[in-house]
Amino acid sequence: MQNEKLTDNFKFWVDQNVIYCKIFNDFDGVRDAEDIDNIFLNAVFRLSRDVHMPILFNLEDLNSATSIKVFRYLSKSRLLKSMALSKTFLVSSYKLKLLLDLHSFICNPSIPDLIFKDFSAAIKYCKNDNRAYNSLN
Repeated sequence: MQNEKLTDNFKFWVDQNVIYCKIFNDFDGVRDAEDIDNIFLNAVFRLSRDVHMPILFNLEDLNSATSIKVFRYLSKSRLLKSMALSKTFLVSSYKLKLLLDLHSFICNPSIPDLIFKDFSAAIKYCKNDNRAYNSLN
């Protein structure tokens, strides 16, 4: 039952070799991070069919505090790092973008997650990342 409620917080789909994840709510009330990891594992595995694709997390519907909380969780997820080609985040304000950019740079300076305010710029980055990866393989 807990897993069904948690699944309602996410919508996953693939378009043009990019996995999209729209997040509608925070992870409050979740007792085990493994539940969230399992949702992402199942969704990404099902959608990607063993092909590495970038994933775009849309946090636009979340308030700033919730966006920060969700970003911190997703940016630290080892499972997502191993499954996705890259992680890109879409946020609702430039202030939040700047804050998350700073957090990403401090916590993961070698390969920081990219945060965008503009949807078309985020999609362009994901497609270019996918194209560059596939040209090397």
